[in-house]
Amino acid sequence: MLTRNQTVTENNVLTIVSKHTDLLTAISNDTVMQDLSLQLPQRIEIIRPYQQAFNIETLGISDMKGNAATTYRMNAENINYRHYFQQAIQEKRLTISNLIYSPISNSYVYIICKPFNNSINEGTIFASVSYADINHALTYQENTSIKNNILNDCKDTRNNCKNTNTLKKNNIYSSLNNEQISHNIKNKNTFSYHVINNKNQLEILSLHPLKNTPWYLVTTLNYNQYLKDRVLFMIINICISVIASIAIGYYLMKKVSIITSPIDAFIKESTSIVPIQSPSKNSNIDINHHFKNIINTTKDGVYCSRTNLLNRKYFIQHANITIQKRHQNLALLFIDLDNLKTINDTLGHYYGDDVISIFAQHVKSFFNNPIDLIGRFGGDEFIVLTSGFNNETDLINILETLISQLNGSVSNGDIVIPFSASIGVAVTDNQTRDIEQLINNADQAVYDSKKKGKNCYSFYVNH
Repeated sequence: MLTRNQTVTENNVLTIVSKHTDLLTAISNDTVMQDLSLQLPQRIEIIRPYQQAFNIETLGISDMKGNAATTYRMNAENINYRHYFQQAIQEKRLTISNLIYSPISNSYVYIICKPFNNSINEGTIFASVSYADINHALTYQENTSIKNNILNDCKDTRNNCKNTNTLKKNNIYSSLNNEQISHNIKNKNTFSYHVINNKNQLEILSLHPLKNTPWYLVTTLNYNQYLKDRVLFMIINICISVIASIAIGYYLMKKVSIITSPIDAFIKESTSIVPIQSPSKNSNIDINHHFKNIINTTKDGVYCSRTNLLNRKYFIQHANITIQKRHQNLALLFIDLDNLKTINDTLGHYYGDDVISIFAQHVKSFFNNPIDLIGRFGGDEFIVLTSGFNNETDLINILETLISQLNGSVSNGDIVIPFSASIGVAVTDNQTRDIEQLINNADQAVYDSKKKGKNCYSFYVNH
């Protein structure tokens, strides 16, 4: 749990840092930024759009001497005295400052400072990172027993970890001494140790260096609090389970006869339709097998076995219910598969059946809203009832996309035969909300599409 918490927190923090470092890298690689004839204030104007686009409080650039300009203050100021600038110049790597108070937002920020990665333009580019964002990333915890923190810039003038005292503060006992902790941090080791705090509580501290930063992530697990939470959680779960078991048992005892009698009657009556064919000593196996047969029989009666779409009868039945329940306009699409007869006569019915299956899957994947109804009306005819449009323009865009996606071809290696769709469309209105009438109207519109040369759509027009 400690490792998992540490991994999630590390990813959260590094996501924020990476956003800024990637931006600094992109800006430093901009060819305009390498134009030494431009003064610092002029180059600031070039990077100002980056600041606005990425919503960063401050972006800035400096030369080797520490003369710097920022998007907040264009007039050059000297930052040579700042530790993060000196470290970035001397070690030629990205550095992060300690917390700095920002007069812009009246809050604390970190400064990420990166040297330009070419010899032409020497100096640095830097950006502010909100402490509030980093702190929010650190608040992730699986339970109240875990806390996260960051150690930054751990070396003092004697090359010791100046945060060791912070780690040891209010601790009665520690399994590592100051020297061991400082040694591990200086060598960028991942390590853990135990402490007993001044409340006599056992804590486990896990320290992990955050890559590409000078930071250490410190994750603390208070073992006493963890056990307390776990015990309380177990007690609550046990109580809930006992109460739920008693309630369910009582309910089942009262309802068992009501539940079982309809099932017994159903099994007795259904054996005349689908008999139990394989007697077995295990009655449960027989009942399960029988129910499976009943379900398969029901599915075969409702769905087309080749396309797994609603058959004509059940499409009309469901569509009538949908039209009555939904008062907004709906569109009935009558889709006719072009060239199926040619495919059957030329390549054979095996290829024709495959095209029907593929065509049906294209239609089904296109109308994937749960409230859309799709059915197979006949051999090469499909019907769709949809409400997935706001106006006629939306519906036309849908139809044009559908026509394009239903284009295809089939080949036996020697002969290639294209197939497409001719579509007729009928839209509900206050007068026409009868599904049979809508189907007839859309069917008439299909003939208009055929007359146009196929591979198109037509709206029903009342002649």
